[in-house]
Amino acid sequence: MSRRHALVIGANAYPSEELTNATGDAGRMAEALRTRGFSVRTVLDPDLAAIDAALTDFKRAALSAELVLVYLAGHAVERHGSGYFLPVDFSFPPTAAGLRCTAVSLNAFVEATDGAMSRIVVVDACRNWPHDPDEARRTSNDLEELVGEERNWPNLLLAYATSATMTASDGAKGVGSAFSNSLCRHLLDHNLTVDECFRRVSQDVVARHSEQQPWTYSSLARTLSFTDLPRFAAIQRHAVPNPEHLGSGAWTTTDTRRRAVIVGVGDSMAWSVGVGGFNQVRYCGKERLVGAAYCGDSLFLAVSDGTLYVAGAGSRPILDLDVPHSFGLQASSAANGFIHYGAGTVRCLKVDAQEIKNVARHELGFDVYCCTYMPDGSIWVAGAGGRICEIDPRVPDAPIREIARVRQHVNAMAVAPAGDRVFAVGQHGLALELDRFGKEIAELLPDRPFKTAAGIRAQLLNVADDEHIRRFIFEPSKLGKRGHKEMAQHLGMPDYYACALAPNLPILAVATQESSVVLLDTRDRQVIQELDVGSGNSAIVSGVHFLSERELAVVGGRGDVTFFGA
Repeated sequence: MSRRHALVIGANAYPSEELTNATGDAGRMAEALRTRGFSVRTVLDPDLAAIDAALTDFKRAALSAELVLVYLAGHAVERHGSGYFLPVDFSFPPTAAGLRCTAVSLNAFVEATDGAMSRIVVVDACRNWPHDPDEARRTSNDLEELVGEERNWPNLLLAYATSATMTASDGAKGVGSAFSNSLCRHLLDHNLTVDECFRRVSQDVVARHSEQQPWTYSSLARTLSFTDLPRFAAIQRHAVPNPEHLGSGAWTTTDTRRRAVIVGVGDSMAWSVGVGGFNQVRYCGKERLVGAAYCGDSLFLAVSDGTLYVAGAGSRPILDLDVPHSFGLQASSAANGFIHYGAGTVRCLKVDAQEIKNVARHELGFDVYCCTYMPDGSIWVAGAGGRICEIDPRVPDAPIREIARVRQHVNAMAVAPAGDRVFAVGQHGLALELDRFGKEIAELLPDRPFKTAAGIRAQLLNVADDEHIRRFIFEPSKLGKRGHKEMAQHLGMPDYYACALAPNLPILAVATQESSVVLLDTRDRQVIQELDVGSGNSAIVSGVHFLSERELAVVGGRGDVTFFGA
């Protein structure tokens, strides 16, 4: 159940003072708030009775809420901090008597948020009286009588589209106000605090309408963000023994029941790593391990020569799969099958009463770097040349169907729980969202360059000296446009080596070659957060796993494991 609630009111249809964009602004605001996890009630062109009813309902929702927001777009008046929103049945011009009987005080909207942990009230309306001066003066004097004692409004941010006594632009018809458009855009930015969001809105509005200055007043007791997704921070790091000092090529799988990951670094050892420490996986063979997968309580180990072992079950392989240059092993979520893949070959295996049976061998004509089970039991395999194929692993002579061919090698895939979307990442910035039939829905992280200084330096070491690289990163103006452009052309796009979806949350984690993990919101594909794994060093991130929706394990190319929590 949502702990974020919003009441959005927009009024255009004033009989003698009609507006053009207030209801449209309210509709866009409601959509943006829903995107950020708010339960939204929208009220358009309300009379006084409709506003009163909405406030009554909203008071109940606010009592147990973490964050509530009220957004008002329409006509309003104000005097010395005493403000009134006008319903569509208000009779113009405004008088003190009319305000007492037919308008809704700002106090009423604020009081409707009582009980919530944090509160935001946004008034996207004018704060003056657009009538003749004599009437304005009389109303001003009368309003003085309505001003009550200053109220104690804790944990509240009050935002106005304009300054006191000033007008707010309604915007061109159908376009919307500059204030609402900017707010709808910035509140979707996961990386902004609420305060910074409204600061940027103010900057945008002033840039377009220099005579309109938005204002905010805040008594918020904590730092807030409009994001409805958790923020992750490193909580523990372990470096498994790496006797060959390999800097890349680590492989990894997860065991969420044990809240651990299995890690290998390209030799005959593998490690089970959890937050509390790590233990060596029992394997008595001599060949290099290339992958592992759990089935029930057993951990199966894939070896470079294509044989399959059970961890702790002796030195004899349980199956010789004849997969040359084996790359890895993938288990089905139902624990009833495996895919063993390698250089141009895929083996489909069935698990039946703890017995492993070979179902089929497929020659694909390209190196397979990753595979994933779909909810319907089929598998997608992908790799060199950007080829993605579908196979039914349960049928010995199942046809191989190519469903997509993307622009670069595919290194990893992740499937949405419903099976309607597949996320694929790979070389040279490849990050795509595909539908069930392989059609591209969207490009993720479009034109994302190298982001870290260490990553940029590692890419440019072969084409420039340290001083030129330093200038490129920190003082680009000193290189000149031509020099900067030439170095940027050598930079290219980073490779992505792994990806994973959070259970029960719309978060996709993408592992990069520059010791970072990018967290994306799968609903709108915006970056939520970027996690630094290497503490300023540039290295491949080989694996990323969600142990739960708020626990993330990241495996570096040398086998180091960093745990993040939210």
